[in-house]
Amino acid sequence: MKRMLQGFFLLMFAIVVISWLIVEKQPLPIAVSFSPSPTYAEEFSEKLQETNFTQKIIQAVRKAGYSPDSTVGYMVDSPNHQIITIQLHDGNEIEKSTESEIQTIIHELAKEENMGAFIVNVQLLETK
Repeated sequence: MKRMLQGFFLLMFAIVVISWLIVEKQPLPIAVSFSPSPTYAEEFSEKLQETNFTQKIIQAVRKAGYSPDSTVGYMVDSPNHQIITIQLHDGNEIEKSTESEIQTIIHELAKEENMGAFIVNVQLLETK
């Protein structure tokens, strides 16, 4: 009986030691910081307002002889993924030369304002 009791205590001791080793091997939780840091899109939005970038685009496109809508659409995730949409009132079809010319205008303005490169999407507004 004494041997059985010693075996039982030895088995319990082994279980406790193994459990302790398993718990010690677990990674420690990493503290997560929830400090409000502005996202790229928020910073971009502030820069748009500071530089009057949208108004400059509309004026430059009008100066080139096109009739853009008074709004410009932006879709910005990161400096490498910036899309700008401009809608034109004139014409039945958008030619490649029109897209190319507007792309060049926007590229030059973006370079002047240090806004990064844009993918330009030119759309034609439907007449009712």
